[in-house]
Amino acid sequence: MQPPAKAKPFQNSLSALAQVAVREAGANGYAFFLRDPETLRLSRQDAVGSAVTQDVLGGPLIVTYSLGEDGVLAFTFHDHGRLREARPKLDHITGTIEAVWRAAQVQQRYSQLADRVAELEASLIDSKIADRARGFLLNQGESTRLEVIVRHVEGVLRESSTRRILEQIARDLEEEVEERRLAGQAKAILQSVQGMSEEDAHAHLRLVSRKSRRRLKDVARDVIQQRSVGEPCTTK
Repeated sequence: MQPPAKAKPFQNSLSALAQVAVREAGANGYAFFLRDPETLRLSRQDAVGSAVTQDVLGGPLIVTYSLGEDGVLAFTFHDHGRLREARPKLDHITGTIEAVWRAAQVQQRYSQLADRVAELEASLIDSKIADRARGFLLNQGESTRLEVIVRHVEGVLRESSTRRILEQIARDLEEEVEERRLAGQAKAILQSVQGMSEEDAHAHLRLVSRKSRRRLKDVARDVIQQRSVGEPCTTK
């Protein structure tokens, strides 16, 4: 039995964009499918609205798009008239969705590069230690001190510059992810409580951040906390 196909990265943005397409095109629902590279079988990854299964992908009220080599996006409609009117909008936004889908390949490449860096660094450390130890074994007639080997190994095993760089990149990305998470929550509150558009809410948070000389995530956290205790937003 084949293991289930692994879901693609960027699932949140893909789902959100597909829901935008459903609303703008007047579709009844959507579904993402991932194709197993070995069996070519499709497994449904995400769906909203009217159920779309693999069995109905060829139906007359279903519009399908290929996403790269391993994905399919399907939209379902109630009637042919709505489908015909919606096709140009779907064609337009699905190009953007496919670009996000393909971006997953870049993310997978990052993972492969990280694994390769770790592999090469381990090989380099192993070589440095083994070469020095073998050299020590060949110096039988010399008064090489054991402490030399010990210090050499300790030096080689110290934190490498490569690891420090990768850890700093990880910290920076974690900080950015957290900021965007808080900003997203704050924007949703400003939209629902103060009737702002998404663009206006984003600009508002940026403006308050700049004027107050505070980090965006701190401004966003204030908006979230004020809402949680039932107070009006006072970040203007």
